[in-house]
Amino acid sequence: MKKAFTLVELIFVIVIIGVLSAVAIPQFSKLTDNAKISAELSTASSIQAALEGVHGEWVISSCDFTWGNNRPYSELNSDGYPTSLGESNTKPLNYLLKNAEIAKWTRAGTTYLGPASSSKGTSHCKDGKPCIGKSWSYNENTGEFKLIEP
Repeated sequence: MKKAFTLVELIFVIVIIGVLSAVAIPQFSKLTDNAKISAELSTASSIQAALEGVHGEWVISSCDFTWGNNRPYSELNSDGYPTSLGESNTKPLNYLLKNAEIAKWTRAGTTYLGPASSSKGTSHCKDGKPCIGKSWSYNENTGEFKLIEP
């Protein structure tokens, strides 16, 4: 007597695989969006820490120091915060971050866009998280780098 799977058993296995796929595939599709959001939040946190580091150095020094990537203290305002975060719209954070050119951040005027808030970013986000339409704003008077709503 041959041992084999019956047609009912095979259909049952196919149905189980289909149900598992229906649950798992949508979760995997959000992984890219979540990675972009996490990368942008991590970079924004690093930017804020760097800004506070520059300000702290300004407070304790006698204004004779370099900050960021060898920037002179003359580029700081009267409160000890940078008046600019970078040289161009394609490398807007190169004064503060070592690898700013590969971080894929852009600048449009006074707002900054990261991987999740860029035009190819993600539209799946919650309050307080970056996504298409949201941007970051740098206030050079207070040194605040924060996410703003459209």
